[in-house]
Amino acid sequence: MEGIAVFDRTGPKQWALRCKALEGCFVSALTALQNGTLIAATHGLGVARSDDGGITWRLVNAGLTHFDVWVVKAAQLLGKERLFAGTLPAHLFASDDGGATWEELTALTRVPSAPRWSFPPPPHQGHVLDVGVLGNRLYVGIEVGALLRSDDGGRTFMELPVNPDVSEVDIHRLALHPMRPERIVASTGWGMIHSDDGGDTWRNGPRLPGIDYPIPLLVHPDDPDLMFVAGGEGWPPNWYRIGRSRAKIARSRDGGRTWERLLGGLPDGQRPTYGGMALEAWDGGFALYAADTDGQIYESSDGGDAWSVIAEAAPVSKGDQYRGLAKGRPPLVGTDSLLFSEAGQTRVDSAVR
Repeated sequence: MEGIAVFDRTGPKQWALRCKALEGCFVSALTALQNGTLIAATHGLGVARSDDGGITWRLVNAGLTHFDVWVVKAAQLLGKERLFAGTLPAHLFASDDGGATWEELTALTRVPSAPRWSFPPPPHQGHVLDVGVLGNRLYVGIEVGALLRSDDGGRTFMELPVNPDVSEVDIHRLALHPMRPERIVASTGWGMIHSDDGGDTWRNGPRLPGIDYPIPLLVHPDDPDLMFVAGGEGWPPNWYRIGRSRAKIARSRDGGRTWERLLGGLPDGQRPTYGGMALEAWDGGFALYAADTDGQIYESSDGGDAWSVIAEAAPVSKGDQYRGLAKGRPPLVGTDSLLFSEAGQTRVDSAVR
C-alpha cells in the first residue's frame, strides 16, 4: 500500500531491493501489457504507467471520472489488447491505447441490481474488485452485489445468477483458463463458487481448509486444474476482535473440487492476512509468491510444499485490512464501522473466535 517496490533476483530465494516508486501512494493492483509496460491502480490518484520496468511512473487519467481504482487488467478481447480499470464507486473504464485515454463502459451501472450494490466499510459503496477475460467474454466482479458478463466488449452486460440476494454476491477474484473455456471459479466473501457453463448456473465449492474469507486466487497458466487460494479464518470483524486473521494458503490439483492446506515454512495462526499472490511460470517450473498485510513476501519454488520469506516491503492489503490487523492498533473509525446484510452478520457472529 506504500507505492511500488522493485526487487531483483540475486540468487536462489535471494532478492535485493532495486528501488521504490510512487511512494506515498496506495497501489491497489498491477497489470502488464504485452510489450512489458506496467499499469498500476491507486486508491485516490487513478492509474499510473511505467515504461521502464517500474522505475519511473506517470499518471494516465485522461477520461477517468473516478480515481479510487481497485483493479486494472490487461487482456486480449475481440482481437485487440484492452486495458480495464474498475473503481469505487463501481464504474468500469476501458483503454485501447495503453492507458493514454479512457472511456467508461456505462452499461455496467445500468444493470437492475446496481442501486443495491454495497460494501461493508464506509462509504458502503460497491466497487469493481476483479475483471476477467476469457475468449470473447468479459467478466466483472462487484464487491458486493453482482458478477456480470459481457459478450460484446462491454457495450451490454448481463447479471449472472450467482444468488438472488445481491448481498450474497460478494466477488473477490476470478480464475479463468483458456483450456476450460466454460469454467469459472471465484473466491468470494463467503467461500468458493463454481460454474461449468460460462456463468449460467452455479454451485458452491467445498469448504476450504481453515479459510472462510478467501481473497487471492491463482490458476497455473499451463495447468487449468492447479489452483492456489489464500485467506483468513472467520471474517474481518472476527480478525480485528481477536487480533489475528489466522490466514492460510491452500492448493487444489483438481480444478477446485478438493483443497489441501499448505504449511511448510508458513506461519500458523498468524496476525496478518495475505493481501496478494502471484505465479511466475517458465518452461519446466514455476514459483509462487504471497505477500501479507505486514509486508512480508514468501516464495515457494516447489509448487507450494515449502515456503520461505524472501523480502519485506510495505503492507499488501485489500483496502484497509492492513490497518485493522496492525499490532496494538486503537479502535478506528471506518475500519471498524462495518455494515453487513442479515445473512452476513449471522456468519460473522457464528464464526469461531
